[in-house]
Amino acid sequence: MSNPSLESSQTRLTDWLRPHLRWVTVPSWVLSALFHGLVAGLIVLLSQLPSCQADMAGDNGEAFRDVGIRTRPSAAETENETESESEDSPAELAYENPLTAQEPVVENSPPVALELPSMQLAPLTIGAGSIPIPKILANNDLLQPSEAGGTPTTSQGTGAPVSGGTSFLGIEDVGKRFAYVIDRSFSMDNDGALQAAKAELQASLSRLNETQQFQVIFYSGTVKLLEPRNSPNNMFWGTDAQRMQVSGRLRSILADGGTRHLPAIMKALEGNPDVIYLLTDGASEQALSAAELNQIKKRNHGGARIHCIEFGRSQAPALDGAGNFLRELAKQNNGQYLYRNVKRTR
Repeated sequence: MSNPSLESSQTRLTDWLRPHLRWVTVPSWVLSALFHGLVAGLIVLLSQLPSCQADMAGDNGEAFRDVGIRTRPSAAETENETESESEDSPAELAYENPLTAQEPVVENSPPVALELPSMQLAPLTIGAGSIPIPKILANNDLLQPSEAGGTPTTSQGTGAPVSGGTSFLGIEDVGKRFAYVIDRSFSMDNDGALQAAKAELQASLSRLNETQQFQVIFYSGTVKLLEPRNSPNNMFWGTDAQRMQVSGRLRSILADGGTRHLPAIMKALEGNPDVIYLLTDGASEQALSAAELNQIKKRNHGGARIHCIEFGRSQAPALDGAGNFLRELAKQNNGQYLYRNVKRTR
């Protein structure tokens, strides 16, 4: 339900405000006229700014800037301008660019004739080539000839090749199958004995050809047999590739342990070689007994010539005659005995 008193009060308020607000109402054409007048006045003010004027006041048109299309001057005009500028400007110092300056000419031939060493080119080699032969044995401080039993020729590691064979520390022999049995016990580390043995071994192998075979055994308390790759009989062929295999494995052979001769010699006889080279410095220690010498002779039954080389550190062997088992071993098996003094001179 509506409240009669409230409606009555609202009617009285409306009747009172109607005559008082009549003067606030403004026709729309008046508002439009005022708006356009303001816009026109703003345009007039902006046109009076200096940037919008055609010319500065009182400049009589001098402030106008020339505009147009610029063309490239001809070559004649450029030369004329350059000549005029050079006449008007003072003389300038000549400048030379050091980067473009020409270097003085030097004659190819020197003023003094120089003697240059001649070069000899090595012959062409197909394949891996032969292994390098160490020249360590060329020094007499390493290997000296023995004074006992004559003066054998000292091997230099580059001796002449033996027809159908080779030589080892001066002992020459021929054959198809060779076995090298080399002591590597702890005592062989003294005076470079093991190093000399390795060098002589490589020199001896270099004289073999591809139709010959060889076997390498290092021994101390145990036997170390160098085995070729892809070969069932543990024998190398005298080729460059096979010799390179041996040369690479010699680096791992070190002096160590005691000395046991018999197992190493018997191992070499298993390959049925024509020639055996035995090298040791243990003739006076761990010598082979008469029974062991006889065992070797029976196993060999004259098939292989056993050459014995003794490394010592005196002018003569410590044991000589029948007391030296190396001499007896070589004698019983058609071989040679050789003594070498490896003591270094100071």
